[in-house]
Amino acid sequence: MTTDNDGSSRGQETVELLNLLLGAYCLGAAQHQTHVALLRSWGVVGLASAMQSRIDDEPGTIAALTNRILDLGGQPAFAIGTPNIGTDLRSVLENDIAIQRGAPESLNAAAETAASAHDATTRHLIEQIIDDEEQHLSFLELELDLLGRLGEPLYLSTRMNTSDGAPA
Repeated sequence: MTTDNDGSSRGQETVELLNLLLGAYCLGAAQHQTHVALLRSWGVVGLASAMQSRIDDEPGTIAALTNRILDLGGQPAFAIGTPNIGTDLRSVLENDIAIQRGAPESLNAAAETAASAHDATTRHLIEQIIDDEEQHLSFLELELDLLGRLGEPLYLSTRMNTSDGAPA
């Protein structure tokens, strides 16, 4: 790890930010997986499948963050908050959007910290995560917009089956 002139460790700051991200991703994964299970149980298998395909990479992201912490000589040390589980279709989408909207600020801060520490590997990892998060947010915003424009009955009729038209 690099050390600044004042003795503080920029690498340690990066590890701390990565641990914050790790906790956030563990929380997000738990919430997203629970929402997928809820949607399936409600019979909205098409939407559940679409959401699942967008979160399938979360275990890999969690592993990448953990490995980077270890590569930097840090120790995984994170807290996981309480998931905000929706109770209906709209709240499922809104709660997942809330997580996605909160991600860019902490991700950008982590990327900037890594860049200032001349840690291109961590910066690159974070930039890949940002790209994925932006795609996931766009998907959720579109789904919530469609729900609002079509109304729940029509929206649900389009999201009951998997994307190939076969019931899941």
